[in-house]
Amino acid sequence: MSVAADQSQHQHQHHRQRRTRLDLIFFGYFVSHIPITLLVDVVPLLPLGLTPRLMLALNAFLTEQLSDPFMVINATRSGMTWFRSLLASEMLLQLPFFFYAAHALWNGCPTRHAPLLVYGAHVSTTMIPILATLALGDIDRSFSQRLVLAGLYLPYLLIPLAITAVSFCACLRALSPAYSKVKRS
Repeated sequence: MSVAADQSQHQHQHHRQRRTRLDLIFFGYFVSHIPITLLVDVVPLLPLGLTPRLMLALNAFLTEQLSDPFMVINATRSGMTWFRSLLASEMLLQLPFFFYAAHALWNGCPTRHAPLLVYGAHVSTTMIPILATLALGDIDRSFSQRLVLAGLYLPYLLIPLAITAVSFCACLRALSPAYSKVKRS
């Protein structure tokens, strides 16, 4: 075996050793979020005439069976503009990132934590008004309906918070040696 091939295999094994159980959980989160974004979350943004039936059926389940006030499609598309802007951000900014994050987490990429930190902080922040609207907002839903919806949306706060915490600590560990060198100078 050549020296270059041996080094490549060693680096590959090193990357796999750096992947943690949390990385696998986060990997599952990002991989599962791709079809959710493409099949469910973009529906309120699409023209009704161009929306496939499967996507409309999923939307009907959310809005009729689960009473989700955020995903309601109306003819004017004027309701909950703030929420639709979050969906647009998810489609345009987050969806491409899901592919990067899944790849980086699966491969144990050592530089994954800084971008994951940014993602986690961003999504955690966007989930606060959604959950606050469910808890305290002026929406016509019963307590049990709000509870079911909170259970549906809560993982999208908790997992990004965990991503933020893990990535923040990893970034601090990575920066500590550099900070120590600067401080000693």
